[in-house]
Amino acid sequence: MHSKKKNYLCFIPARIGSSRLKNKNLKKINKNTLVEITIKLAKKTNFFKNDNIVLSSDSNKILKLGKKLNIKCIKRSKKNSRNSSTTDSALLETLSNNNFNIEGIFILQVTSPLRKISTLKKFIKYCQKNSLDYCLTVSALYENLSKYSKKNFNPIAKLRKRSQDKKPFLYENGLIYYVSKKFFDKNKKICPKKNWNYFFTDKYESIDINNKSDFIICKKIY
Repeated sequence: MHSKKKNYLCFIPARIGSSRLKNKNLKKINKNTLVEITIKLAKKTNFFKNDNIVLSSDSNKILKLGKKLNIKCIKRSKKNSRNSSTTDSALLETLSNNNFNIEGIFILQVTSPLRKISTLKKFIKYCQKNSLDYCLTVSALYENLSKYSKKNFNPIAKLRKRSQDKKPFLYENGLIYYVSKKFFDKNKKICPKKNWNYFFTDKYESIDINNKSDFIICKKIY
């Protein structure tokens, strides 16, 4: 495992801005901010060198947390710190301005504090074993789904079935992402347009904090 530390980057994007939950990334669970929880998890895997765990933020307060934990901290530009900014653009900025000798990048959003170290290790091994260029975590939904409408519910499935007889829908849960350096350099994107490789994770472990209710639920489960 130690020989692999040089070859992969752990990228942790953490803007200060949040429209639905103010200072979301600095919220605390058991005296640790969401940023610290994510950094400590990455370090515990013993998979990444400290210099290859990268915290990208526009906030000095957030970056200070990363410096205390002895990882690489990069101040993000204003143009890549807006509400409309993407992880793609933040990662591109980071790789363009720094010389990393890496094969690929694992991306951990700080809004998933229930992420288990065992899940992260299994995901890393899965990407390695299958020599993947890209992968994301997904969870399964067995419920009847409808396209959004202001007035009506129209099930996508034509036939109503018992949950145990249904084929599930998959949804992107944001827990972990992977992209090879080669693919990202060529496409400047974390994900392909279609046929994305996926890895199943538990829907409760994969709760993504977007609002106050999500945070309260995560805090209680944690």
